[in-house]
Amino acid sequence: MNEIKNESKRSKLVFDPRVARALCKKDFPIIDIKPLRGEPDKTVFVFANTEDFQMAFTQIMEEIKSRKESEYEQIAFEGLA
Repeated sequence: MNEIKNESKRSKLVFDPRVARALCKKDFPIIDIKPLRGEPDKTVFVFANTEDFQMAFTQIMEEIKSRKESEYEQIAFEGLA
C-alpha cells in the first residue's frame, strides 16, 4: 500500500486551475474554493488528500512536465533549422 505524502494533512491545495480541472475530470471533487492570500484575484482549489488523489495528482503533474519538455525540445529543434 502506498503512503500518502503529507499524511497529517487532510486536504491538498491546488493553485493551477488546469490541474484542478483535470482532477475534477478524474472524479475528485473540489471541497472548497478560496482566494489566494495576498492575491485575491487568484483562486486556490481545495481537494481531499487521499491516496488515490495523490496518485492522480502525481500523474497529472508528470504529464504536464512531459508536455513542457516536448514543447521546449520542439522549439529548440525549430531554432536549429
